[in-house]
Amino acid sequence: MVEFVNEYADRPRAVAGEQEMPYPDAAEVLTWSGPLPVLAAGDLVAAANAAYRVFSSAPDGRAFEELNALLRSARPSPVATESGLRWTVDAPGEVLPAALATCLLEWLMNHEQARLGTCEAAKCVDVYADVSPAGRRRFCSSTCLSRHKVAAYRRRSSGSRGQPGEPEPS
Repeated sequence: MVEFVNEYADRPRAVAGEQEMPYPDAAEVLTWSGPLPVLAAGDLVAAANAAYRVFSSAPDGRAFEELNALLRSARPSPVATESGLRWTVDAPGEVLPAALATCLLEWLMNHEQARLGTCEAAKCVDVYADVSPAGRRRFCSSTCLSRHKVAAYRRRSSGSRGQPGEPEPS
């Protein structure tokens, strides 16, 4: 789901400068088992944007508020079976939003909402789901973490030098 949101939601695509690039195959990104209902690109983007709001509101403690809005709009219905609980929807176009909503619901029932978020790197707003033991993840990838650390090091290094014409500290 994280990869789907990062590939289809408007904000991550805009920040990455990928608005004009084609979308990847949704079924491959989602590793969807079975046939994915045929959805227009706009429907895929709308579903990704709705899920993005859950991730981006988590650091403010509003993930459940956004998740409830997504659940109300997707309208999945629980069905009890011998093998457990499953979810159904009324229309094929509701399958993906409902799947995203129920996936996020399961995540939030088993993890703190602080483990969802958006990357804190300077030029990235991709989402992440933190599965680390410490639960302190703040970047979408090791690449963004490394870029952030390098930028911070460079800021510190440039700030420690004296102004032009001043003697170097001893």
